[in-house]
This record gives sequence, structure tokens and C-alpha cells, in this order.
Amino acid sequence: MAKNIATHKSSIKSPLHLSTAYLHKNLIDGNYLALHPGDEEVLLVMSKTQISDVIAQHNLNASTPEMCVLVGQAINMEVLQKIILNYFSAAQYVVISGHYLHGEFAQQAVELTLYHQKMPTDDSNKTGVETLALITPDRLIHLAKEFFVDAFKVSTLSLSKPGLIVMDMDSTIINMECIDEIASLAGVGEKVSALTERAMQGELDFNQSLHARVSCLQGIDIAELEKLKSRLPINPGFAQTIKILQEHGWITCIASGGFTYFANYLKDTFEITHAISNTLSINQGKLVGKVEGNIVNGEMKKQILLEKLSQHNIDPQQSIAIGDGANDLLMMAAAGLGVAYKAKAKVQAAADANIHYCGFEGLLYCLQA
Repeated sequence: MAKNIATHKSSIKSPLHLSTAYLHKNLIDGNYLALHPGDEEVLLVMSKTQISDVIAQHNLNASTPEMCVLVGQAINMEVLQKIILNYFSAAQYVVISGHYLHGEFAQQAVELTLYHQKMPTDDSNKTGVETLALITPDRLIHLAKEFFVDAFKVSTLSLSKPGLIVMDMDSTIINMECIDEIASLAGVGEKVSALTERAMQGELDFNQSLHARVSCLQGIDIAELEKLKSRLPINPGFAQTIKILQEHGWITCIASGGFTYFANYLKDTFEITHAISNTLSINQGKLVGKVEGNIVNGEMKKQILLEKLSQHNIDPQQSIAIGDGANDLLMMAAAGLGVAYKAKAKVQAAADANIHYCGFEGLLYCLQA
């Protein structure tokens, strides 16, 4: 098929295949790249009008296209070609364009649109047709790890339509587990870190694990927590992502198995709508080693998501839940989009989308403009 449109533009040759700058310029200029997987060495630069002509000429609109976004700092023509041929060769045609956030963050953001021929259904009694699905979570995980890029399927959620995002805090918004850092102040860091890891892997009951870990914190002066609060390592992309969501009317919410001391600080700093987390008992300026009230565990996080959807009258399909541990799985399953942030393997496997290498902004690439 590519031979039919070769007169539009000549195919791209090395060393341009290896140049990230060349790809970036084409995407910024609004050009499109086209590849027919059957013609492995032909990658063409085309205008939007030329792409439209090809789509109409070959009736590519007969089936709904699939879309995914590749995000990375070293994407070039050669990488794109290998990805398409290794993972999407069954597509009839692939169009490559710049994502609407390309240039907004440090990484390149390249959108792939996969066009398919319609496939007949196995059931002869049905009159409908089905389309071969190539963009699957498992395939994107393998693609990401092979080429060291993030790969996101474009979901039905819209950035421009108000929605709800519910976020884990430790190791998701901030690059640490607060309880582990507090424990190191008491000289029991290794013991508590081991319990935290097992809880995040889903090997321990979260409530029991939390009580055991918090009991190790008895006697720590809250002045130490103040020092820790002032140096929380915010994950890359978080501040800008929250700002973008807020500008589009999204409700933002922290649902954390961590502690109010830190969650409330983040709420105030980034103007988060809601923050719900665990409360540490304090007596005479020191930690008692106990948690007050109900524990924010996996089930509680799910309930927080559902309650905020109802409170703000938001369609559940217009919601995101993002986290990294086993106690985030229930809220991720209940959300319209469940995103795993540099997560444990069990969480990656269950997520709709996975952020492996880029920052918190990875979730934005899953959203329609």
C-alpha cells in the first residue's frame, strides 16, 4: 500500500532514521509519518491532507482505529519502525503524529494510530464484524520494557471534561514511604521497611502491618516530622499534571495509607481538593505508636473514590485512580482508568496503564484532548 502513496514524499533514509531532532521537527511542524507494515523499509512524511486522502482511498475508516502514545527521550524513526514491525505488524496501516502534549514535558510524545481491516466474526449468525485488537495492556508492558519507552493506550476519558483523580501518596506523589523515613529516625528503619515492602506486595494484611509498623515509632518527637515534611521529594511531573487537571475542572483527591501530617501538607501546597489519610496519635509532642480512627486501607480507598464521585456528581468512567501498591488495586479497579506508577509487578498486571520511566504526567497521555 505504501507504494501507492510514495509519490507524495520520498521515504526517509539513514542517518535521518537515527535523528531524534528530525522526528521532533516533523512532529512540531504538524507533519504525519506513515508506515504500511507490509513494506518494512518505507516510512513516509506526509501532510494531514495526504493522510486523509490515503485513509479515504483505502477505506480505512471502515473500522475504528486503535491509538496509543509512546513517550521517551530517545525516540527516532528507527525505533518507531522497529516498534511497529515488532508489535503492530498486523495493522493494515499505521499513522504517526505528535501528541497534543508533545513539547509540554521533557520527553517526546508520539501518537500511533492503527488502522485495521475488519475481520469477520466466528459466529455466522451474527451480521457484525470485529476488529483485531493490537493495543493491549500486556503488549504495552512488553513493548515498554524492550524499548525503554512508556506506552499508553488512549482511553475514553477526556481531559477537557471535568473528572476525578484519586491518588496514592507514598511512592506515587512523593518518592518515598513516609513511615520508613520516620522509622529510620527511631533506629528501626530496616525492620519497618521490610514490613512496608511485604504490605505493598500484598503479602501482609495492610491493617495488621500498619499497626505493627506504627508501634515502632513510639517516642519520636513531632519536630522530626516537621523536618521531614519540609523535604518531601515530589515526583517529577506531579505539580504540572495537577495544574493541568485543575485548569480543566478536575477534582483532585489524595487517598493515602500514609499520614495526615504529610497528606495535608501536600493538599495545602498544591491546592488538592481532598486529602484523606491516617492520623498518628500524639501525646506531649511525641508519637504514641498508635493510629487514631479508621485505617485508610485498600477497601477505604475504593470507598473514597466512590464517595467523591457521588459528592461531585461525576461519571465513574471519567475517573482516574493512580497508585503503586497492592492496597491501591481496589480503587484502580473501580475507576474508569487505573494507572500504576512505577508499581509492583502484581499492580502492573492489573492496571489499565503503566508508568515505567516518565514522571507523574504519564497519566495525561491516556486522556483524549
